[in-house]
Amino acid sequence: MTPARKIIYVLGLGHSGSTVLDMLLTTGGKAVGLGQAWTVLRENFLSSKERMCSCGETALKCPLWGPVLERTASLPEDVPLWRRYEILLERVAGLFGPEIAIVDSSKLISNLALLVRYFPGADLRVVHNIKDVRAFTISMLENSRRKARRRELPEKIFYQWYTGNRRSYADTVALLGRPPIGVMYEGLCLAPAVATERLAEALDEQYVDLHKALNAGHTHIISGNRSRLREGGRAIVLAYDYEWLCRREWLRPYLLMPMVRNYNERCLREFGGLT
Repeated sequence: MTPARKIIYVLGLGHSGSTVLDMLLTTGGKAVGLGQAWTVLRENFLSSKERMCSCGETALKCPLWGPVLERTASLPEDVPLWRRYEILLERVAGLFGPEIAIVDSSKLISNLALLVRYFPGADLRVVHNIKDVRAFTISMLENSRRKARRRELPEKIFYQWYTGNRRSYADTVALLGRPPIGVMYEGLCLAPAVATERLAEALDEQYVDLHKALNAGHTHIISGNRSRLREGGRAIVLAYDYEWLCRREWLRPYLLMPMVRNYNERCLREFGGLT
């Protein structure tokens, strides 16, 4: 009997390290990373073809995404999104074989719901990726600064982090009848051996090789954090961003919002491997 296709779905908020986790899970050579696949399949061909892939090629020259984009661009507009995803799965199987696992870091619970509904035969594993609220807040503030957007109050970012992560957990339990696999970005960077061993146990397979560069595996991410790109060596080393330690914007909400602080510290203990 052919084993069920394993799909490792990375769930969580943006700016939480999902691209790094996606690439890390491919270093053992047993999975192919697709990044935010549902985002790509939703957008128009002209937008997608301009993207750069983590494999080092443009989207159209990428051996995985190029044929997928060309084929989906020729489909009628009323073809459902899940059928486009099916074409992507077929291309992965054609390139790497039917048994290789897929890492889909599309993050949104709505995309997970589509997987549950239209691919009931898949061996679906959900990894809930969480970043320390203090580091997350600084990352969000810096993103607003780079894009010249209005800066949000740190308290609002704290609240969004808390409610977003709690909701992701609850919605996954409602969809699958079981909790997601929790992993902290801090654990992956600061206690990688412990964090990856937890992942291996939960996923029934060791997908991570900590001795390999992040871009050493089958990584084909055309929608994800800019750290996926090969230029400048950003896609090679697993390194933690300590900038939040030199900033103060998180101090006030961390003191004044004990519910968020306690949840953050519980996540660090349970999923970060930092105890």
